[in-house]
Amino acid sequence: MITVHRIGKHLGAEVSGVDLSRPLDDDTFAKIAAAFYDNEVVVFRNQTLTPEQHIAFTRRFGTLEHHVRKEHRLDGYPEILIVSNVRDARGRAIGAEDAGRFWHSDLSYKDVPSLLSALYAIEVPVKDGRVLGDTSFASTTAAYEALPEDLKRRLQGLKNVHSYRYYRDKNARAQREEQARGVRVVQEHVPTADQLKSVPDSEVPIVRTHPVTGRKGLFINEAHTSHIVGLPRAESDTLLARICAHVVKPEFRYQHHWRTGDLLMWDNIAVQHKAHFDYDLPLRRLMYRTTVRGSAPF
Repeated sequence: MITVHRIGKHLGAEVSGVDLSRPLDDDTFAKIAAAFYDNEVVVFRNQTLTPEQHIAFTRRFGTLEHHVRKEHRLDGYPEILIVSNVRDARGRAIGAEDAGRFWHSDLSYKDVPSLLSALYAIEVPVKDGRVLGDTSFASTTAAYEALPEDLKRRLQGLKNVHSYRYYRDKNARAQREEQARGVRVVQEHVPTADQLKSVPDSEVPIVRTHPVTGRKGLFINEAHTSHIVGLPRAESDTLLARICAHVVKPEFRYQHHWRTGDLLMWDNIAVQHKAHFDYDLPLRRLMYRTTVRGSAPF
């Protein structure tokens, strides 16, 4: 029997009593979907999944996407993005090692952003008995609901630009700053011209309505938002910084402590997330991620 246990204040739940490697009947899947949309982030512990089973489960939610980073797709399974610091024989990371440096929602820079992501933990970094590499999540719906009414009115109708090019440039600057401070540098991905061309900048509402739950949330983030449309740069930067800082306040957050066998799903419309880079080789991290295509923001 499926049980759902809330593990965060505004978001986060553990769903137990289900084996995702097995086909799910419609009633069971409906309960899982309800738990997902109600809690925005859900984890299924102790799963043992093949790539085919991972894909089959997440495909129940909609059409799966192929990430722009073709070099880090799993061979034979273009729907799966490898997230890992593991190196190949030439010393290159086999997956996206630099993913999640800033608060963001996955693929928010696409004209049709992702609905959900499902990340499956195959290897997690462990040091002195403690698992490293947590992921933090913040509820954009709870953050919106807590805004003062005057700020809600000000944001209604405003749009922000989500840009993959801006994100990559920001990552590169952060890497250079880390190198200058002598901090460990996460391997930086340099996108090709074709990759950048495939994801042009996108204008989307700051206040976005969830197509399933009807809840309003703040669809703006520090990683991908380059500016707010129609505002002078200084005003745009100030308002952007204020909103982004508000979304990630501790009261709106849940921090996930990974275990091998976790299948963690999050709602990219309702939450932002950020990786914790507190580990390095020889500590290995290997995860597979699928994403489900969403709908045009409104």
